[in-house]
Amino acid sequence: MSNALLILIADPNPFVRSFLTRELSAAGYQTTEAGSSKEIFDQLNVETPPDLVVMELDLPVSIGINILERVQNLFPRIPQIIYTHLTEYENHPAVQKADDFIEKDEDLHDLLHSISEVLGK
Repeated sequence: MSNALLILIADPNPFVRSFLTRELSAAGYQTTEAGSSKEIFDQLNVETPPDLVVMELDLPVSIGINILERVQNLFPRIPQIIYTHLTEYENHPAVQKADDFIEKDEDLHDLLHSISEVLGK
């Protein structure tokens, strides 16, 4: 499993992070978690950053769009999938620059498919 791709799950809800960690681990991915903007940048600003960020826009401390824009500017090679219930931001320019936008729902099929597609590029 040491060759498994690492996915950063950035979501303020610890239950969502735990659920996604369990499901993505079962699908063969390694995961790391962040619940705040500080934790996101702590996880990205390391020698071996994650291969992908799955990010909820509804994050505390600062607005998720601002965090997304900073991630895109500081870490342009790390792909992002926006996984959120805030569908009104789907056409925002920063969101459009992300690799995919998936609306949160009970079925993870779309998210798992998107992760596979993005990491397979």
